[in-house]
Amino acid sequence: MAATDFNDRIRFGSLYEIYGALLTEKQRQCLELYVCEDYSLAEVAEEMNVSRQAIHDLLKRVEQTLEHYEEMLGFLQRVEKMRMLTVEAEAILDGAAEKHKDIQISRLREILQELNDESR
Repeated sequence: MAATDFNDRIRFGSLYEIYGALLTEKQRQCLELYVCEDYSLAEVAEEMNVSRQAIHDLLKRVEQTLEHYEEMLGFLQRVEKMRMLTVEAEAILDGAAEKHKDIQISRLREILQELNDESR
């Protein structure tokens, strides 16, 4: 699997995690099998009693739908930005903690870690 394929699949899964509730039951079932359960197109088709081509087409349409939701709402972009900012803040705090052994810095690090965990 190429790196871009892997990254695309991760993005597809992230978009599904955020916007999945907006999809139909059939779309959700297909995505859960394909993305979450890592079924092949043929395995999803067999499970859903349709052709492999029908699953391929459905996944393409769902991917476009999820990308459209992201374009309109931007939740994934905000989550990724928050992760980047918390990582940057943690790095700054690590540098400051080396110079100043302060209990407040430890608490700030805990807060940032909690925020970072929540954004996943």
